[in-house]
Amino acid sequence: MVFKLMKKEFYEYQKTGKLIAIIITFLLFSIISPITAKIMPEIVKSITSEVTIIVPQPTWKDAFLQFFKNMNQMVFLIVVLLFIGSIAEEKNRRTASLIVSKGVDRREWVLAKFIFQISLVSLLTLVSFCLCSYYSVMLFPDTEIQTGLQSCILFLIYMAFIISLTIFSSSLGNNTIQAGGIFISIFIILVLLNMLPGIKDYNPIYLSSLENQWITTGVNWNSATKVVATSLTLSILLISAGIILFNLQELE
Repeated sequence: MVFKLMKKEFYEYQKTGKLIAIIITFLLFSIISPITAKIMPEIVKSITSEVTIIVPQPTWKDAFLQFFKNMNQMVFLIVVLLFIGSIAEEKNRRTASLIVSKGVDRREWVLAKFIFQISLVSLLTLVSFCLCSYYSVMLFPDTEIQTGLQSCILFLIYMAFIISLTIFSSSLGNNTIQAGGIFISIFIILVLLNMLPGIKDYNPIYLSSLENQWITTGVNWNSATKVVATSLTLSILLISAGIILFNLQELE
């Protein structure tokens, strides 16, 4: 049943144009990231032609730093915007009650949405990383793909948490606006908590900083053990809470 519900999600995303939107977003930033890193010094020089500025030569690190910057900003934003109403909007349109009335298990319905979303994001992330690596090697022959790949694993763990949070928020909210408000409130709290040294090592938000840190200073899994464990645990708890909350609701 979960697989059938996932197929329904796929066709729904295809029908509404969400699928093509998220594919274009991932692929676009995977290609332009290494190119931007390569030409940025020339752009800076042309803008500040009247002032002498010493701009260091770009390296493969700049390409991957630009890639993860785009992934954690623009791609992150698109993912949240597309996924935040996955449950809330169906409740608002009353299609959720229609699906449940046909005998679909609520738990399986929520799980199908999560599995579809994380599978889609994981696939597109890996394809995007391969594209970014390909162009990075072309522009910077000494590119260390393995380092970038391990940072990519951190990004996938981070996205698993973010998608879990959107599922939880969407289960709690009655429409997309409410779900978005819940998500933003929790995310802001996490950002503020990330400023506290003692909590940072356990905060999922820290993963986005750790990705860049590994690119610049080298991979160190010991520095990620706590935050990875916390992020995965919170992801499971958020999905479980989302299922429980959705089960307790009376659908119109």
